[in-house]
Amino acid sequence: MATKKTVESLEFMYLPLESIIVEEQIRSGIDTESDSFKALMESIKDRGILEPVLVTPKDGKYLLLCGERRYLAVLNLGLPTIPARILDAITQKDEILAFQLTENLQREDLNPMDQAKGILAYIQARHPDKGYDVDGVMNELMKVIREPEYASQEFIATVAMTLEISGKSIKTMFNGLSLLKLPDEIQAAIRAGNLPVSQGYLFAANLDCPDLMQIFTNIMMKPVTNATLNNLLTAYKKVKPDPGTTKPLPMKKQIASLRSVESRIEMGIATYTRPDLVTLLDELHVFCALVELRIPIAPEPAPEKKKPPQV
Repeated sequence: MATKKTVESLEFMYLPLESIIVEEQIRSGIDTESDSFKALMESIKDRGILEPVLVTPKDGKYLLLCGERRYLAVLNLGLPTIPARILDAITQKDEILAFQLTENLQREDLNPMDQAKGILAYIQARHPDKGYDVDGVMNELMKVIREPEYASQEFIATVAMTLEISGKSIKTMFNGLSLLKLPDEIQAAIRAGNLPVSQGYLFAANLDCPDLMQIFTNIMMKPVTNATLNNLLTAYKKVKPDPGTTKPLPMKKQIASLRSVESRIEMGIATYTRPDLVTLLDELHVFCALVELRIPIAPEPAPEKKKPPQV
């Protein structure tokens, strides 16, 4: 991590864009067609760059540490230079990531997948000899939470530094890292904002669910509450009767039973509270979703063959 003396030695100047090296950043990708990016370009055209980018010398040029969106906006506007603050030479990957984490992890608009990716990269850079993957880091974090006396002092120091930089709790950091274990399709949905991160945590906590991807596909078409999703993902864990000893009710009796429940609800509707009804609705959603999971998709009917015209 940079010392206070290093930070105070920042030098300011306008740098030509071609003198700046851009390597992989914490953000996985910047959408230059988004409304927010276009708004940034308009702001720079009207008022210039209010916050300089941060760089450090490298190979006769300058490595970009923070400010990739501003750099790309200036590049797209065709401007020749960009205001920058130059930090004393930094070569350690963990130090570079520390600066990027400081700027990016405290931004409200940083995608949760990129947050997790940044935290993982920082911890890995601090312990290159350990070969940590996601599971390895999560196991070490769990040790710090439950059995800190058995955790290494080096890893505890890294956790303390990460918490200071990110402003997040250990539990939040652990949950965020769990998102990196999700299938690519679910990660992409979270990154695009199509799946709430809270539901991403539920998927990550139930990776053993045999219907996980089918449930994901279904809720993408028909969103559900967190309670309903949790019930869907954990339904397979409930004890089921042995089909060899228990005969299922005929479908006619199943339907009759449901209608009987409907009648009882209608008769006592005035006595139920709103939370009761919300809970009931969640259970019904789970029931409907489970039925849909078991209904095979009917094949499309084959096109009718046209009869040859009679002569």
